[in-house]
Amino acid sequence: MKNNYYLTAIFALIISLTSCSSSDSETKSDIMSSKTWVIESKMLSPTINYGTIEITDIMVLEPEETRNYSFEFKSDGTFVQRDAAGASVFESTWSLNSDNTLLSFGEPIVYNYPVVGEMGFSTIDIISISSSKVVGTVESVFGGENYELTITFI
Repeated sequence: MKNNYYLTAIFALIISLTSCSSSDSETKSDIMSSKTWVIESKMLSPTINYGTIEITDIMVLEPEETRNYSFEFKSDGTFVQRDAAGASVFESTWSLNSDNTLLSFGEPIVYNYPVVGEMGFSTIDIISISSSKVVGTVESVFGGENYELTITFI
């Protein structure tokens, strides 16, 4: 009888451990396409000086309209960048590589900054993806200096 009790306890433990595996099979692509994202920050390293002002977040150089853009990563692989009124301002395709470390766009996203000039990117090196935040980096060269732009989507 005691052996049956132990066998039942072990069997119950095994069942409970295997049932604890995540039933949520949401992929990083699913997370990307689950909502409309906005950019919280574009942190620049090294920083740049604009007159007497040190610029760490390049978004301060963007017009209000650009700061209010939203980003839709649709599940069919299409990408739409929208203005504050919801009108499409840019469309392309998007994909994540197999290990979710590189976000690629079919056409580069291009911004024009007063100090830096035109900055475009067609890939973002992904640091993290969660349901509330996506963080990635873009490498760029300006004036012979290498810069890293850390973009945070929320």
